[in-house]
Amino acid sequence: MVGSPALSWQLGDRQAYNNKMALLNVMLEGAKQRAVDTDDLQTLCLVMSIGNDVTERYLQEHSSDQQIEQRLQGMRNDFTSCLGLLYSGQ
Repeated sequence: MVGSPALSWQLGDRQAYNNKMALLNVMLEGAKQRAVDTDDLQTLCLVMSIGNDVTERYLQEHSSDQQIEQRLQGMRNDFTSCLGLLYSGQ
């Protein structure tokens, strides 16, 4: 059974999003370790911000994706916490 071109495009978009997030997750883990080792919260918050932006852009095109919408809510909460820690230490 051959899928529609629109479905193939959507699956391609989701795969591209997943690939970007996998790369960002590696960066996030490194930034978390750096924050623990050197107190560098700026890098951690920056990587979180990039992840939020990538996810928001994906949702602009795929607003019905509830799984990603829920993920974004959690990501926003984590980012807000990171900023709170960053600015409370300055």
